[in-house]
Amino acid sequence: MSASSAPLRISSPPPQRPGLELLKADLAPASLTWLRIGFWAGGFVLAAAQAWVFRYQVSADSISYLDMSDAVFPEWNWKRLINGVWSPLYPFLLGIFRRTFNISAANEIVGGHLLNLVFFLFAFACFEFFLRIAVKQVQFRNEITERDGLSGRLPEWAYLCLGYSLFLWASIAYISVRNLRADMLMSGFVYLAIGILLRMKGRPARWNLYIALGFVLGIGYLAKVPFFPVSLVILVSTMFLVQNWRPALKLALVSLTIFFVIASAYFVPLSVSRGHFTLGESSTFNYLIFINNVRPEWYLQDPGSARGAFIHQPERIFAAPPSYAFAVPQRGTHPLRFDPSDWIEGVRPRFALKGQILASILALRNIVELLWQMALVVLAALAVALFSWERGQLSDLLSTWPIWLIGAVGCALYIPVHVEPRYVAEFLALFWFGIILAFRTPSRVSPNVALACTIVIVASLLLPTTIFAARRYFEYRLKSNADAQAAAQLAALGVMPGDHVARISHIVTDLGVERIARVEVIEEVDLRHAPEFWSAAATVRRELLNLFVSRGAKAVIATSPEPAPEGDAEWQRLGSTQYWVWLAKSGH
Repeated sequence: MSASSAPLRISSPPPQRPGLELLKADLAPASLTWLRIGFWAGGFVLAAAQAWVFRYQVSADSISYLDMSDAVFPEWNWKRLINGVWSPLYPFLLGIFRRTFNISAANEIVGGHLLNLVFFLFAFACFEFFLRIAVKQVQFRNEITERDGLSGRLPEWAYLCLGYSLFLWASIAYISVRNLRADMLMSGFVYLAIGILLRMKGRPARWNLYIALGFVLGIGYLAKVPFFPVSLVILVSTMFLVQNWRPALKLALVSLTIFFVIASAYFVPLSVSRGHFTLGESSTFNYLIFINNVRPEWYLQDPGSARGAFIHQPERIFAAPPSYAFAVPQRGTHPLRFDPSDWIEGVRPRFALKGQILASILALRNIVELLWQMALVVLAALAVALFSWERGQLSDLLSTWPIWLIGAVGCALYIPVHVEPRYVAEFLALFWFGIILAFRTPSRVSPNVALACTIVIVASLLLPTTIFAARRYFEYRLKSNADAQAAAQLAALGVMPGDHVARISHIVTDLGVERIARVEVIEEVDLRHAPEFWSAAATVRRELLNLFVSRGAKAVIATSPEPAPEGDAEWQRLGSTQYWVWLAKSGH
């Protein structure tokens, strides 16, 4: 019988598996779509709840970003965006947002949190782009290797659940939208760049991908300076991913040129203003603080183990409690924090082995604490890695190396100096997701066990974040805009925009009132010694207050710890807030 006349054999479809058995197999495309929608909707609700709960909260660097955004609104002043420590993209977009919607001073902090929610959606979209490419490539690899009988592949829905959970863990719990910061914005460019990088894997070098990568890396650097070394690693990685590195070399150079052209919008004017070439001064400032032990922090009186001497340091004007005046021309709400690199001029870092070791140990401890929060992810990754070691499959680790390598580089970048969770959360998520994608699960593990492990891991990442968000929402959902209320009271008392004030506070998250009132802080009690002011003798307090006034302060604004200064009739409470004011006319 010829091949053309052979009977056609139609195999009957496998019987449908009820209940949880359906979850062990790959879901239909429509079901996967609903899975994605569910994570997107849940993530948006969590981020929106967080933004709403913390809608009035700011930090010291939040105020600096708002001050920088004045370069766009209410007027155009591009030089204001060039700052040695804070990168320009976030305040530029914040200024565009304020200008577009004509947001008032009283509502600009709330508006900034709304914009943060937009940046969260941007980061989520970039992660979606990366996740689709990464999962597709892993599935293709698994389909090829299944015939060797060793692959116990996870279904697509499991990869999606793990990926989305890691993203939300990093973005909601640690990067967060609680303050006006650029970390969420930068994380989006990290995911987008790695997605483009994976697109290049095993393909001929293509102009469109290299040009797109150059733009993404350049704009990412404008979001945060630490993206610069990550960008270089990503560009070098392209040479090992494409089919042939030789034709890719000139494309990589073009991509590098695009990157530097975009980045030059920041580092060229910054270098001109500093009088030397620099890509950013944040690493220098942090090295001086955390390695060379410049003290006191922010007030910079002792250069510690660093070289040189401060050219213009804050002037210490009172001994106990230590108090300082700022002679640098005012450019924002608080000159010490508007551009901290202004105050380190004349002092350069010096390598200090002991300080380096201590700082690295502290940074590693912070990373270990984060790893503890994702302990089940780490255990699962190590378990499949151990299985692969036993079966001689460690070569699988190379299949996803761009993901875990960039994750490792991002973490290692901060370890020598200083680590905060918001710096490294997305890199830790990428590292462990890359490990999970790399290895095949043991075939002897039953599907029920794999299913249960996936559910438990997802729950361990998302439940604490969800519970924390819910608790915070019900605790603070009715919180009032105390900063705006206090600023309105200041205006009613005659403290006008542009006036100089002094400040007494034990925290740095209460500068919103000065920002909204548009006053400038010219003097301050050392925040670590602020409680000493209230416990000092009345004559000492009066002497310091009079000194503040004699040096140009129209008012002294205080955030008083308990008990509040209710016994001092010269202090006026600003509405029902935690803020108090002492006016110059009260003491003279």
